[in-house]
Formats: sequence, structure tokens, C-alpha cells
Amino acid sequence: MGTRTATLMLFLLGVAPIGAQEHIHKREFKQKLFSKGSWIKTGATAAWEHIRNSPHEWGRNVGGFAKRAGSSVGQRAIKGATEYTIASIWTHEDTRYRRSGLDGKWPRVRYAVVTTFWVPRDVAGGNTFAFGRVTGAVVAGQVSRAWLPQRIATFGAGISSAGLSLGFDVGINVLREFWPRPR
Repeated sequence: MGTRTATLMLFLLGVAPIGAQEHIHKREFKQKLFSKGSWIKTGATAAWEHIRNSPHEWGRNVGGFAKRAGSSVGQRAIKGATEYTIASIWTHEDTRYRRSGLDGKWPRVRYAVVTTFWVPRDVAGGNTFAFGRVTGAVVAGQVSRAWLPQRIATFGAGISSAGLSLGFDVGINVLREFWPRPR
């Protein structure tokens, strides 16, 4: 059921007219799902879970690795579709990361952490809480329980997954803040 729902959401998002900032959100959504970085994240996540043999019900064979990679792609798709829908239609969030231009390590780290959850609006100006990002993480964490083994298909595990996802977003923003700029 979770895979069908995610597929339907992706289809509807691909054909639905969004509005003023449609091109920004669609580009970001596609990048989250289909960029080289997203495939690296999927491979790294699947490899880490495969090494940990988590969930152990899937085994340590090629099929188990494929299930882990598929699970990672599914979670990323659900998170992206939910984030895209909320950010572009309801709250008009611009979730792209922009470097701070601040001096000093700690002000830059603080900026990267705060802007994970406090983002500019894309049409009306000002800032807003990143409802799309947070909701996307929570929805992906809960929906992904549909295809995971019963032992770990709990509400608490879904919330834990959402927390890890948001923590990963914070880490990526910190990396973006300090990564050398291309020349």
C-alpha cells in the first residue's frame, strides 16, 4: 500500500500546476530524487544497513541489499513528495540552502542548523517554519513502516526515522556551509 501511495503522489506532483515558484520547487524535488548525490545517499544508506544487517529479516545477500536500497529510495521519494507539496502549495517555503556569509565557525554552524527549520517564503517575503521539511520526514518515517518487517514497523520507529532524517538534513546544511565554493 505504501508504494502505491508514493507512486500516486509522485505522479500527481509531476502534473499538477503549482504556481509562481513552480520551477524552483520542481527542480529541487527532482534533484532530491534523481541527482548523483541522491543515488550516493541511497547506496551509502543501503550499505550501512547491510553491514549492520538491519533489518536482519532481509538477510545479508544481494536481495537484502536491494530491499534496503529500495526502502531508502521509497523513503526519499515520500519525504520529497510531501515536502514539495507542503512547501510549494500551502506554506510557500523556499527550502534551498543559501550560505550565510558570516564570519566565524560557530555563527556559521548555528546559521546552518537554524535554517534547516526556519526558511524564507518564496512569494510573500519573510521567513516561516519549515513545515514541509518536518512533515516530509515524519510522513516518510511512518509510511515506510508499511514495507518494513513487523518487528520494526512501530510508530516509535517511524518517529525515530524522522529524527534521523532531520538530523541528516542539519548535517548536510553544515557541510554546505563549509564546503569550498566552486571557482
